[in-house]
Amino acid sequence: MASAESNLKKLGRTNIPMNFVKKSNGCWNHDEWLGFCDFLKEKGYNPIDFDQVGLLLEKKKAEFLSKNSCSCSQ
Repeated sequence: MASAESNLKKLGRTNIPMNFVKKSNGCWNHDEWLGFCDFLKEKGYNPIDFDQVGLLLEKKKAEFLSKNSCSCSQ
């Protein structure tokens, strides 16, 4: 069985986090976050540290926003 750390590394090598950021145009709500967490579980990324997944998404969001504009109100 994979560890939470190895699953996070495996996820980080995929396009899944950036695809989520792109699909949401760099802005997502709590329900979308929970849906993403469920998606990861369904894809077998379990166990995983969802706090670290959140940090990974924020990193991908920063990369995305450096090249695009965000339409969310912050």
